[in-house]
Amino acid sequence: MLAGIQNIITNPTIYNMTQSTVTQVTTETCLKAVGRPAFILADKQIDSQTKRFSAIKEFLYQLTCLGIYLSVIIPVCRKGAYKLAKKMYPEERVFEAFKQTKDLSSFYKMNETEKAAKIAELNKNITSGDTFTKENLNVNIAKGAIEAGAMFGSVAGLAILAPVISHPLIHPIMNAIKSPKKVTPEK
Repeated sequence: MLAGIQNIITNPTIYNMTQSTVTQVTTETCLKAVGRPAFILADKQIDSQTKRFSAIKEFLYQLTCLGIYLSVIIPVCRKGAYKLAKKMYPEERVFEAFKQTKDLSSFYKMNETEKAAKIAELNKNITSGDTFTKENLNVNIAKGAIEAGAMFGSVAGLAILAPVISHPLIHPIMNAIKSPKKVTPEK
């Protein structure tokens, strides 16, 4: 049993997931989207109509947060932070090697053999004598910029942007899913 847990914890995929702000925020938001409505529905102190309304509203809010985070915050903040880091650290060769965040992110997740092959591939495209090496590619500064952008975006987006956007979205949806009024058949 402990060996199985150890294999899961030391799995490189799990490790890479835990190093990503995106994965952490997405996981947390999904858990909130399920857990909060479940706890609201389990509360015996609230009448059923209020529980239903509150649980649905919380679920919709968390889905709105997740949608905003994945569709707006991540692309804008991560890419923006990467571009800013490129301007702040123009001498860092990592930004020359990896033009986009997705290229760096995939490199960061590679094992050592794959990284060596990727560096060799990058060196094929160099016309000057200055080749890339594992030592002169400071992937940590670039990865740090990406994660800082994601973290800033999650705080700003989920604390400021999500409530502003969700309010006009949730209420029309709530009105549309309200229980229809019972119609009594005519006699």
